[in-house]
Amino acid sequence: MILVSVTLLISYLASITYRITKIPDIILLMLFGITVGPILNLFDKSLFITLAPMMSIIALSIILFEAGINSDIVEIMQTMAKSTLLSISTILSVTLVLGITLNFFMPNTFDLLKGMLLGAMVGGTSTVAVFGILEGLDKNLKIGTGKTILTMESIVSDPICIILSITLIRMIMLPGVSIRESVYNIFETFILSSLMGLGVGILWTRILDRMKNPSFIYMITISVLLPSYVLAERLIGEGGGAMAALAFGLAITNYRYIAEKIGLRREIRIDSRKLKEFHEEVTFFIKSFFFVYIGVVVSLKLEYIIIGFVLVGLIVIIRFQVADIIGKLFKMTVIERTLTQFIFAAGLPSFIMAQLPIIFDPSGNYFPNPGIYADLCMPIVLGTVAFSSFIGSYMIKKRL
Repeated sequence: MILVSVTLLISYLASITYRITKIPDIILLMLFGITVGPILNLFDKSLFITLAPMMSIIALSIILFEAGINSDIVEIMQTMAKSTLLSISTILSVTLVLGITLNFFMPNTFDLLKGMLLGAMVGGTSTVAVFGILEGLDKNLKIGTGKTILTMESIVSDPICIILSITLIRMIMLPGVSIRESVYNIFETFILSSLMGLGVGILWTRILDRMKNPSFIYMITISVLLPSYVLAERLIGEGGGAMAALAFGLAITNYRYIAEKIGLRREIRIDSRKLKEFHEEVTFFIKSFFFVYIGVVVSLKLEYIIIGFVLVGLIVIIRFQVADIIGKLFKMTVIERTLTQFIFAAGLPSFIMAQLPIIFDPSGNYFPNPGIYADLCMPIVLGTVAFSSFIGSYMIKKRL
């Protein structure tokens, strides 16, 4: 109970500190977890590790549902091509370069596929981190569509990274899995889970309309969200739950637009503002504990910290080059190109995916040291967030 109380208090103070210092709250939360975990050893690390599967599922479904209910489907459609190509290009480039680099310098720990797995975990951006960094920019900067592109990229990258990570794990555990089959599975999972999430979301919106805004609208919505996530994972495949959660939220707050396009009755009465406000409280709670949890379970080794920061340098270079190429291809504005070049921050999804080797291979037959993924994700997340918050923000203000 003491940990719960202190974590919530630290999280609240971190959010206030962020508004003053522009230091992202996730950095302070992880540092708190590191302090009470690896440094002071106040809590049993094994207890937290056993909670990994449940915490990962809850955190991922809640965060992606939030991304869905806070997204405008029209803006998504307008920037989808830029955002998706930027996301895919960055993820694939980071995955390949980190795989080759780790295999070359740490061959005893990482073969090519295991190195690429780390790249897939950190190759996407975090919605929470990107939102925080964008809020810290000068309010006089008119970032407009640049913000939408980065927001959509962070939303799109989550399911791509998760499905790619799971595909790589399958290829490691089942060497017979072909790349062509894996790519097909990614697109199949992406499309089917999106349709499932939209379908459930539309149906649930109509049910809520008939219930005339019940008192516990959020809690009963979550009671539909979590089973939908699990069903998508079981029926469609691993990674499907993430996209289904996103589409479920998207359908609820964009029901009128979707209904018009498919010929359904448009007029509904749902207090989406109340839904979003309560969800912010729950997301605050989930986010606080997940980042503290990560700080508790990581291993503080100087070797991993140095390797992580070196990889951050590689990721920053890759991102700059990819964003420059995509910017020229789509003839992006100066603002759009500058934002996409200098803002890249990994976060919550990376830590969630770092738990996948433990979930898929609990016996350790294929991943004898699964904890190394979380250990390396920690400095990479801290490094990318710090770079985007300080150096990236400075360069954006200087250029614009």
